Amino acid sequence: MSELLTRTFAVRVAAPVGDQRVITCRCVPYGVETRVVDFPFGEPYLEVFHPGAFARAAKAPDRVQVKYAHHSDLASLLGRGLAFTETDDGLDGELAITRGAIGDHALSLVDDGIIGGVSVGFVPLNRRPKFTETGAVIRDRCHLEEVSLATSPAYEGAVVTGRRTKRDGEPPEDVPWWVPELADRLRAVGVELR
Repeated sequence: MSELLTRTFAVRVAAPVGDQRVITCRCVPYGVETRVVDFPFGEPYLEVFHPGAFARAAKAPDRVQVKYAHHSDLASLLGRGLAFTETDDGLDGELAITRGAIGDHALSLVDDGIIGGVSVGFVPLNRRPKFTETGAVIRDRCHLEEVSLATSPAYEGAVVTGRRTKRDGEPPEDVPWWVPELADRLRAVGVELR
C-alpha cells in the first residue's frame, strides 16, 4: 500500500443543541484545485479530488478513525466514522465522538472555534497518477484511513455543519454506540433498557 497522505480543510461550527456526540462535516471538497505539500520533504504540487474518490469509506464508515491532528497516541483517538456520503460537491461525514474527558474536550474546542479544520489521512489507490489539463494530480480513488480535527486548513469549502443527538430508534445512551445490535437483541428477549 502507498504512503499515508494528509489534507486539512476549513470548518465552521453550528450552534450546539443538547448533548450531541456526532459532528457532521464536509470532509473533502471535490473539484477544487489546491497547492499541497507532502511532508516532510515533498515539493509543492496541485491536487484535486473528484467524485467517487472515497466510495470505499461510504461502504465501511466505522473503519475510519477520528483523531486529533493525525496523532497516533491513545489520547488523540477521538472516535470513528459513523457515515460518509459522496455528493458531486464533496465527501460529507458524520463523525461519532467518544464519551469521556478526551471526547468532551475535543467537542468543546470545536464549539469554541479553537479547532478550525478537518483533515483527512488517505492512501491514493491509483497505480499511475492522472493529471488535469492544468497539471493538477487527480485523486479519484483513495482509501480513507482517518479524519482528524486540526487547526489550519489547506482547502476552502470543507465545513462542520453541526452536531446532533441520537436518532429515533438508536439505543439509549447507556448502551455503547458501537454495539446497537446488542440493544436490539436484548429487547427481543424481553430485557427492558433505560
